[in-house]
Amino acid sequence: MDIPFDNTGVSIETSRLIIRPFTEVDLSDFFEYASVPGVGEMAGWPHHTSIETTRTRLQTHMENKDTFAMYCKADDKVIGSLGLHES
Repeated sequence: MDIPFDNTGVSIETSRLIIRPFTEVDLSDFFEYASVPGVGEMAGWPHHTSIETTRTRLQTHMENKDTFAMYCKADDKVIGSLGLHES
């Protein structure tokens, strides 16, 4: 399947979430959930063991424009991600 996707400018808002592209300010929130053992593994990737791993992954998400940050309004932070990837 070859479906080009670019999340630039795409934002979906519900009463509790904002689904939007990742930005550099999401680094610490991203690391917080991505470093929890079992979280990444459930999604098919190893949990992050360093902030540098998260920084590299964040840059990839921002460059590829294929992964959204899931921002929780109540917690005022990114709590997960939603990726659209070629299989």
